[in-house]
Amino acid sequence: MHDLFIRVKGIIKQDDRYLVLKRWMDDRIVEPYVWEFIDCELEKGESPDQAVLRGIHEATGVDGEIVKPLYTWSQMIGELQCVGVAYLCKLSIDEGSLMLSEEYSGFEWITEEELPIYIDNLNVLKDIKKAMGDNAND
Repeated sequence: MHDLFIRVKGIIKQDDRYLVLKRWMDDRIVEPYVWEFIDCELEKGESPDQAVLRGIHEATGVDGEIVKPLYTWSQMIGELQCVGVAYLCKLSIDEGSLMLSEEYSGFEWITEEELPIYIDNLNVLKDIKKAMGDNAND
């Protein structure tokens, strides 16, 4: 039995704005929706690059393009270990053409200053800031 799985995260940036998607998580909690970047689990035989591009297409209905890898992470979820790779990406077509999958109830294009309003995970925010560093205009 494998106690490890791999996730990829697509952080889409167009010009000076980031795409965040609203996903339903659990109706047993006070706020059942969360804002997040696109992420998905790696499928057998798939590279992380292929997985993030698949995840972008499945979530938005449009093709993405990898700009560069941003950061990696690892966390324990009970007895399982999740290892992840986050990518800075952009969309291959006009951002107005998004058709969200059923998992998502909405999307917003937000500035870097607005990220803490939408993204609750402080580790993700810290990693984005560190990874962007002097390359924030990529």
